[in-house]
Amino acid sequence: MKLSASNAGPQEREPILALGELLVDLVPERQGMRIEDAGAVIKTASGSAGIFACAATLLGARCGFIGKVGNDSLSRMVTRTLREQGVDMSHVIVSDEGQIGLAFLEYLPEGRNYQYYRKHSVGSLLSADELDEAYVAGAYAVHFPGMLLELTPQMRGTCERLVEIARAKGVLVSFDPNIRHELSRDSQARERMLWAVRNADIVAPTLSEGQFLTGQTSIGDVLRALHAMGPRAVALTRDKDGAVLSIDGQAAIAAGIDEEPVDPTGAGDTLAAALCVGLQEGMPLKALAAFCNSAGTLVIKRRGAIGMALPARAEVEALAASGACRVDCMPLASLP
Repeated sequence: MKLSASNAGPQEREPILALGELLVDLVPERQGMRIEDAGAVIKTASGSAGIFACAATLLGARCGFIGKVGNDSLSRMVTRTLREQGVDMSHVIVSDEGQIGLAFLEYLPEGRNYQYYRKHSVGSLLSADELDEAYVAGAYAVHFPGMLLELTPQMRGTCERLVEIARAKGVLVSFDPNIRHELSRDSQARERMLWAVRNADIVAPTLSEGQFLTGQTSIGDVLRALHAMGPRAVALTRDKDGAVLSIDGQAAIAAGIDEEPVDPTGAGDTLAAALCVGLQEGMPLKALAAFCNSAGTLVIKRRGAIGMALPARAEVEALAASGACRVDCMPLASLP
């Protein structure tokens, strides 16, 4: 298992694949608008894995999406949007089983609030036997968000099969816990998350997610506990305080970048995408930390995500090179 690939150009590299459910986000157009208020909303393609796939593509990787959509108009809108972003949609199944799910957003003083309209959504019904084993086997890495484990039994089984194929074929597994407590009411949810961490090569939790999964408190203890479960590369995100990356016993602490947040949607997905892209390109740890932190920071400056806020590679490199992102490195064993 390799965390870095050859020096091949972007079109010669193996693809990075994302498994997930595509959604339509309905974002309030007016500042302070609540879901219960009448008024205009912005309709945009979304879904954690879809954001990841688009972000990875914009950052220079070949990326494909694995999922299921309907024959409804909104499914066509979202599929077309991802294709226009450069994502390979050839392995997305079009089905008559249902319609694409919706997510309404509101921005509250304490943060974002989602209300989902996705019960029996077509994207949640992808089954394990619909995976193309050869497509997965030919990837550099496969990525999936933790919310899929709680979505439906079908999607949970698909995640398990994806991991089984990837591990058998030497393909890296990337996992973003992406914990949604409204989807994690089952008492076994934490155990399912831990299964995914133990089977992942790359994980990208927030600090609070890492604390939840490990039972540890300090950044150093959380990282060491996560590595002890199996992953070789960990990115621990800390919102405005930046991120900490650790690989093979070394840690890079990327300080927060002073940017006024507009909308945090997609920041964690974009950082996870940057991590996979940078690992495939063999970036040194310090440069990788600046690249990931800069990518995640740029997303928060604009509202929305796919086609609206995701940064291009040149924007990320410019911010990383500007000196705005300070990165300090040390042995992981020394990190408090």
